[in-house]
Amino acid sequence: MDKWIYALDMVMSYGVSGYVLFKFMSGLFKPKYEKKRYVVAYLTFVTLAIFFNWLGIAILKSLYGILSIVFIGTTLFKSNSKGKVFGACVLFFLYMVIIDALSVLTFAVFTNNTIESVRENPLLLLTAGTGNQIILLCFYKPLLTVMKKHKFDAVSIQQNLFLGILALFEVMQLIFTMSIVEGIFNRTILTILNLGFLGLDIYLIYIFEAISQKYALEKEVELRDQQMAMQNNYYHVIETQYDRSRRLIHDMRNHMQTLEELYSIGNTKEADDYAKTILSSMDRMGSRFKCTNRVLNIIMNDKILKCDEKNIKLETEIEDIDLDFIEPFDITTIFSNLLDNAIEACETLEDSQKIISIKLYHYKNFIVVKISNRFGESLIWDNNKNLISTKSGNHMGLGLKNVKFTVEKYDGNIEFKKNKDNFEAKVLFSL
Repeated sequence: MDKWIYALDMVMSYGVSGYVLFKFMSGLFKPKYEKKRYVVAYLTFVTLAIFFNWLGIAILKSLYGILSIVFIGTTLFKSNSKGKVFGACVLFFLYMVIIDALSVLTFAVFTNNTIESVRENPLLLLTAGTGNQIILLCFYKPLLTVMKKHKFDAVSIQQNLFLGILALFEVMQLIFTMSIVEGIFNRTILTILNLGFLGLDIYLIYIFEAISQKYALEKEVELRDQQMAMQNNYYHVIETQYDRSRRLIHDMRNHMQTLEELYSIGNTKEADDYAKTILSSMDRMGSRFKCTNRVLNIIMNDKILKCDEKNIKLETEIEDIDLDFIEPFDITTIFSNLLDNAIEACETLEDSQKIISIKLYHYKNFIVVKISNRFGESLIWDNNKNLISTKSGNHMGLGLKNVKFTVEKYDGNIEFKKNKDNFEAKVLFSL
């Protein structure tokens, strides 16, 4: 009979834990696959959890717990930040372990039993486990609400690693102290200590969130400064063009008289060259690029001027597409960073190879942005076939990361590929 009660406790305990885990993750992140895969993953998680618990090795059970939760979170759910997924997994693991320990401790204190007697008695363990499952079901939603309300997108690898080590340390502490503690007073003290650990974990998450928001704010300020610099430069160019146009208009009568005189004396070639010079001056008066999106106008004209300075040929095939679904700040992030990278890649090439092509067009149910350029230096890719920036300094790869993050913000996709000495960045937005 005891074996059946113990088996029932294990099935109920890990069945509820698995259910809460998948509800927690699906509440925070978007599922990657169809429902069938999650049913299989849930059953696998519960089965393996029961198996590791049956082995009776506490540390092995804990390692399986944290590793399986992290694996489920990172492989079955998608987010703009892998760090956020990892942090949420570690937080859920701590929540699950501490609630489990607190339920057993509280039950032992109120029934005047030792922790060992609760664990060795299947009926007592089932009762304590039922309380644990009720607490898990009742309190995961408030935790989920807190996680949704606050942003953890920029939590660093070091911070996540610290959380992971902290989780293992707390689990080992719980396993050790619960195995040696005796007496109702000591159990009460241990309960208070575990509540303190829970409070410390919540406070650390709050601190990490503050660091995350500070880092995100610094990136936003940097990008806004970049946007303001482009706008100021563009307005300066407009002012310069206005002054040129005034001078050209002022001298236009004299130019026309000179041109008429050249034609009248039969000097056709010189007259044609003179006319071309006038037309060229008039072309430079206006914007070289025009579309209905004001921010894209500013960006493109700014980059055209930069390309002129560096003898880079910029080829544009841009349809006048409605980009109002993208915030002006994010348009700057995407186009400016990609074009700046292309310009930088062309700087070291010979003039004949300095070519950048940018295309913006509709394709079926997608908006496509394609920027290609020649490059001279070798490209570096990580294990996930993501491009790694070769720039040095504290902001290595910041531009590319910002572009990727911004594109994914609108459920878009960005991919990089190279063909011999040609590099291409392609962005897709679904309509």
